[in-house]
Amino acid sequence: MAERDWERLGELAPELRVGSVAASRDGFGLVGASVEPATGTLADRLRARRAQLHRVTARGLERVYEGPGWIQAVDCHGTLCVALGATLKPVGSGSDYHLLVSTDGGRKWSVRGPVPAPSATQVLAVSAEEAWVLGAFFLGRTADGGASWTEVSLEGERHAQAERLRRTERGVAVLGKGLRHTHDGGATWGRETSGNARLVDVDGAHALAVESGQARIGERRGGEVRWLTPLPPGREPLRLAAAGSVLRVLTRHAEPGRGVDPCVHQSTDGGRSWATQKLEVGPHVDVAGPYGLGLDLRGRVFGRLS
Repeated sequence: MAERDWERLGELAPELRVGSVAASRDGFGLVGASVEPATGTLADRLRARRAQLHRVTARGLERVYEGPGWIQAVDCHGTLCVALGATLKPVGSGSDYHLLVSTDGGRKWSVRGPVPAPSATQVLAVSAEEAWVLGAFFLGRTADGGASWTEVSLEGERHAQAERLRRTERGVAVLGKGLRHTHDGGATWGRETSGNARLVDVDGAHALAVESGQARIGERRGGEVRWLTPLPPGREPLRLAAAGSVLRVLTRHAEPGRGVDPCVHQSTDGGRSWATQKLEVGPHVDVAGPYGLGLDLRGRVFGRLS
């Protein structure tokens, strides 16, 4: 069965700049955006930025939060949603970060305080009390809803462009050259190997990776991965959504000069064969479970949320 076409669900105001998108397994999505003045110096415009979060369902869009700065990242885990907000530092260069939390599926949001990270580009929701952030040379965790943060020690240096934060059956995981997981807040870490492949995503018993420029999907067995039929060539893997024998993989073109060209590849036989659907959206796109959400360069919102 081919992937169903995504429907047009609405459109953002033209002055909004999209920063992040997240699809939820519960049939909704979130769009993090910001608006800034059209005139002034770059620093003045950044300081005047206003962040917005929009909740998206099959019925359309609803703005659910507005505050200072911009939205760096969003994540959904059931009815728990977290967002990483950022503002320009008042003095010097760089950004200050703060955690936003919703416990009702993204309808209402509260600011939970600063995130003392020198750099942060990913956020992961675990529970109403626990969240993680990942940035350049930084991995941090809160166990009290954002009131305080602890920098987590893990072998090697953190590279947010090459690593991903994910939830697994063994706890929080950092994906990259293999998978390292912890069930005790980072006090101890286990490991799964992936050969020469760089892991991009995991969902249950399946893993998504890239090896020598080839997107691959495999079955996690013990501490290793058994690779299945490769995905179409020339694609960079982004996201994996698995439900039994149905696998969905979000990819973009592997050559940056060729444009984004996002596609969803679906297999209904456990990864032995694939059907591909091209998406008419830009770089801000996500899939989760049977759902998906994306925006084109004009700010039009498309998705499959029902």
